[in-house]
Amino acid sequence: MNLVAVREASAAWNEKAYAVASRPGVETTFVVATDNGIKDRNAVKHLLVMFAGGAGAIASPADGVREQEQKFSLRGFMAEKLGVAVSIGLPSDKQEGLPLEWRETAEHVKDAGAVVNVLVKQYPEARITLLGFSNGARSASHIGAALRGQWGNKLQGVLLMSASIDAFREDWIAALDAAKDRAKVPLLVVHHKRDSCLHYRDIEEAAKWHHFISVDDVRQPRVNTYRRDCGRGSAHSFAGWEEKVYQAVVDWIKTGRVVEMIE
Repeated sequence: MNLVAVREASAAWNEKAYAVASRPGVETTFVVATDNGIKDRNAVKHLLVMFAGGAGAIASPADGVREQEQKFSLRGFMAEKLGVAVSIGLPSDKQEGLPLEWRETAEHVKDAGAVVNVLVKQYPEARITLLGFSNGARSASHIGAALRGQWGNKLQGVLLMSASIDAFREDWIAALDAAKDRAKVPLLVVHHKRDSCLHYRDIEEAAKWHHFISVDDVRQPRVNTYRRDCGRGSAHSFAGWEEKVYQAVVDWIKTGRVVEMIE
């Protein structure tokens, strides 16, 4: 499978954008961020694959904020902490964005699977963790359920960040659960109590059946039931506490330990 580097930027970590043939006549873009300290691909133990919220568009490769003191970069932060972090972007036949229904299709699974298949060849000792933010949580849950049979023990876990209740679809959760011939795929839910985009109360009961981190920050306004706030500065994005929240995520990936409340 041929990959073509589209653009590269380098600072505290390196980022490259690629496109891979994922279906007949279709290419899917993705950006790979790697920590500058990595000298041996076989030494990488964690491969974080991220699905963006909204319509699924991802940022282009960018300089590392540790040197530039720019705004928080989730992709860069995770690359520094885990070694490799990947954002899966849009397929060439969905450049206008991903409808929510598309995230539940077999085509979406094929696109994501094609990207991950390339990456596991590049990092053969790494285990896969899927992270879905907001609408992307639906992708992470669906793709984890659909491909756990193919990936086997390579699939380390699934993360649902600021998710809607739709990400907890019964058949997806059942596919990730334990059975006679397979172990449970650990699932971590992280949600802000003051989220006015996708409300905490809507997922609380479902989340309690899994590893669950609740976040609260008195600097954020209380939940607004009349006006949605899904912006970068909102509780939905863990604004102001990004490093604290995502460090807890890193700790879970590495150790399985859960901090039940961040406040």
